[in-house]
Amino acid sequence: MKWNIADLPIFAAVVEHQGISSAARALRMPKSSVSRFVQRLEDDLQVRLLDRNSRHVHTTAEGEVFYKHCKLILEQVEAADAHMNGITNQPNGLLTVSLPMAFSREIVAGHLHRFRNAYPDVELNIQITPNQVNLLGDHIDVAVQVGELPDSDLIAITLFETPLVWVASPAFLKTIAFPRSLEELTENVYICEQRYHNKPLTVRHGDQRHALNVGGEIETTDPIMVRDTVIAGAGIALLPYIYVRDQIAQGKLRQVGHDWAVEPLAKASAVYTSRRMLSARTRVFIDFLKTLTDEALAEK
Repeated sequence: MKWNIADLPIFAAVVEHQGISSAARALRMPKSSVSRFVQRLEDDLQVRLLDRNSRHVHTTAEGEVFYKHCKLILEQVEAADAHMNGITNQPNGLLTVSLPMAFSREIVAGHLHRFRNAYPDVELNIQITPNQVNLLGDHIDVAVQVGELPDSDLIAITLFETPLVWVASPAFLKTIAFPRSLEELTENVYICEQRYHNKPLTVRHGDQRHALNVGGEIETTDPIMVRDTVIAGAGIALLPYIYVRDQIAQGKLRQVGHDWAVEPLAKASAVYTSRRMLSARTRVFIDFLKTLTDEALAEK
C-alpha cells in the first residue's frame, strides 16, 4: 500500500462537503493543507480523484469508487477504535493476581464478592505465592508484596503501613509478671514471623533507640499462624497491627509493650510492571485492594 491512511478522512470530508474550503472549515485545517493531502493521495494512487473548478469539487468515476472503499475503511477503523476503547476503559478480561497467604485470607477473601458484583466481566486468577514473584516471567498482572521493596523497574502503590505491636493472650499474661522491659518482652517470644526472626530492627523507647533482634524457637512465613499460636497461649509475639486488631478488640489478645515501638512499620504494596497503558481491570483491582486495606485500618 503506497498511500497514507491518514489522508482518507480528509478526502472523504472534501467529497462530503463538496469543496476544499468547506472541508477545511469542518476539519479546522488550513485550506492549503487539505489541498496538499488530497494531491498526495492522488499522486500515491496515480489517479485523479477529484475534478476541481472555481466553485465546486466533484468526484471522478475513479474518485467515486475510491470514496466508497474509503468510507468502508473509515467505518472499520472507527469500529476498531471503539472496540479498543471499550477494552481499555471498561474493566473486562482475565486478571492474574499474586497475593501473600495472610493478606489473601485476612484482607481479601471475605470481600471478593464485592469485586465480582462491581466488575462481573473481570475474570480473576488469584495465586497464593511467596512474597517475591517474577511478574513478567510468571505472567502476573499485579502482585501484593510485603515489606520494603528491592530496587526495580516495577511500579509500586502502598496499600498500607501499620505498626508492629507486641501481643499476648490474656491467659498467658496471667502466668508471668506483666512485661515492662524490652528484655521481658523478647524472652517470652516463642514464635516469630520469618521476616522478623533474628533480623535487625529498631525499638524506640521515649527519645532513645535500641537495636532489636527478635528470636523465638519457631519461625514461620505465615503471620496468621503466629497470631493463632499466641492466642492459644504460646508467649508474646510481634505482629502487624492490621492482623491483630480484631482479636485485640474481641479480647482474644492483649497489646503489651506500648512503650517499645518497633521500626520500621509493616508495609504492603501493590506492584505492577508499567504505568503506561495500565488496563482498566488492573486499575480497578488495585483500587479495590486499597479500599479493603483502608477499611481494615479504619476506626471502628
